[in-house]
Amino acid sequence: MTGVLGVTAALAGAVLGGVYLAFDLAVLPALRRAPVGGPDDPAATMRAINVVIVRPAFLALLFGAPALAVAAAVVVPTPATVTAAVLQTAGLVVTMAVNVPLNTALEQGGPWERFVGPWTRAHRVRTAAALLGAVLAVV
Repeated sequence: MTGVLGVTAALAGAVLGGVYLAFDLAVLPALRRAPVGGPDDPAATMRAINVVIVRPAFLALLFGAPALAVAAAVVVPTPATVTAAVLQTAGLVVTMAVNVPLNTALEQGGPWERFVGPWTRAHRVRTAAALLGAVLAVV
């Protein structure tokens, strides 16, 4: 895909996927090692992360990457750009349909043990969708 829109869509998807991947590679393993109920309680830490992540830069990536991918697919509708747009949008749908409700349940006192497995699985789906969508946008 060529042009400013294509490059921007690919870059936004890659950055979003990179944020997700870094979380999966560094933050989640640290949370899994922390004792539940201890001074570094993983649920308390995750609740804090869920508060600080909601800021303009992250929200711009979260919503902007799919929007840019869709715009690029409309402008240059190839199989790669359309698939990239579908993947980026799927990542956002997973976030809004699975991760955000689980975050809300954890915030309301839901147990860490019921949160971490489903949240991690959904997180890995959105990570893969964002990264694969970025790769296809480059193609």
